[in-house]
Amino acid sequence: CGIVGYTNAGKSTLLNYLTGAGILAENKLFATLDPTTRQFTTPSGTKILLTDTVGFIRNLPHHLIKAFKSTLDEAVYSDVLLIVIDASDPEFTEQAQVTTNLLEELGATGKPTIYVFNKCDACTDLDALIHMRSLASASNTEVVFISAKTGAGCDKLIEVVERIANAGKRRVKLFIPPEEGAVTGIIYKDGDDVTVDYREDGIYVEVVADDKLYAKIKKYIVEE
Repeated sequence: CGIVGYTNAGKSTLLNYLTGAGILAENKLFATLDPTTRQFTTPSGTKILLTDTVGFIRNLPHHLIKAFKSTLDEAVYSDVLLIVIDASDPEFTEQAQVTTNLLEELGATGKPTIYVFNKCDACTDLDALIHMRSLASASNTEVVFISAKTGAGCDKLIEVVERIANAGKRRVKLFIPPEEGAVTGIIYKDGDDVTVDYREDGIYVEVVADDKLYAKIKKYIVEE
């Protein structure tokens, strides 16, 4: 999941809250210059990589886009985007549009996206929030309201991220003959919530698999 958004929207604070990353979170331009990635494990055991990125600004010069290419590319390569918006800023609607436009310019659109309205504990323009939620809902985009500073609403955000991450996955039980035990390496690498039981007759495995892993282990499945 790529955490993107206008500068000072609270992206680093959100990553710190979820993962205890301890990265710099300051109210100044480009407080984050290099992408920071941390693993987050949801309450149900799903492992998710979260990457903080440089904040966007209006009319970001092309030479800066080139300079920040390594961190901006994180948005392109992410499977899911968390667009963090400072709901307490009077110009948050314009800032959200700046973020959307730059993502389009980078070619980072067309993937699951969550609008994360942050600092809602300090928001004063509730009508604008309602309007933004209506626009997002019309495009089938997920919307979550949080305060990364206090943690309010973050449980809902985790729930939405986990649901998107697990879309298309299924829990299966496998039996692997002893002579083919090397396949467990692939299962550990690509699967979620893996349990392995080594017995005399073979290896019994339970795993949550996506479509790619499912295709590799289909012949070992004994129960879905």
